[in-house]
Amino acid sequence: MKIIGLTGGSGTGKGTVAARMQALGAGWVDADAVYRDLCAHDRTMLAALDAAFGGVLDADGRLDRPKLAAIVFSDPEKLQTLNQITVPYIRAASLAAIRTQGDCPIVLYDAPTLFEAGMNDLCEQVIGVLADPEIRVQRVMARDGIGEAAARARIAAQPEDGFYRTRCDHILENNGDLSALWRDTDALYTILRKGEEK
Repeated sequence: MKIIGLTGGSGTGKGTVAARMQALGAGWVDADAVYRDLCAHDRTMLAALDAAFGGVLDADGRLDRPKLAAIVFSDPEKLQTLNQITVPYIRAASLAAIRTQGDCPIVLYDAPTLFEAGMNDLCEQVIGVLADPEIRVQRVMARDGIGEAAARARIAAQPEDGFYRTRCDHILENNGDLSALWRDTDALYTILRKGEEK
């Protein structure tokens, strides 16, 4: 089994690439879904977050994610503290999820902040998915039901294309031509499988 990182900003089409590779036989672990599950069930991590940020759990012991987001995304030091607390939990849970897909020749590890969280060291290679910023804005607005200003702010807070171009082993461009994206994804999957079979 080969672990392949999949990363890129909001609205670039990582999910589309993941779905296509799954159809070809790849496994898939979504780091965001792993984190959501931890936020819902891991009492130790939740207690650590509550201790660090004070009062981010509600009366039922559930994480108030909007409250936590308001605290950490306005302060780089607090965001770093959040990552120091959560990354070890996300890493362990992600590896456990990856191991359950050991029958797949390739398992995609889909993580928007793969490099920032230092999780790229889990991966043999990394795919970056890029798209034109204006296309990304429209996709984020439609997907998340938010306004244009909010979509632009989210994208502006994420790394620019050059960040991915200098770090990723493979780049897929997704600018709206689905047949071209599928063709490129299929070709890349073939390359990755050949490398896995050596």
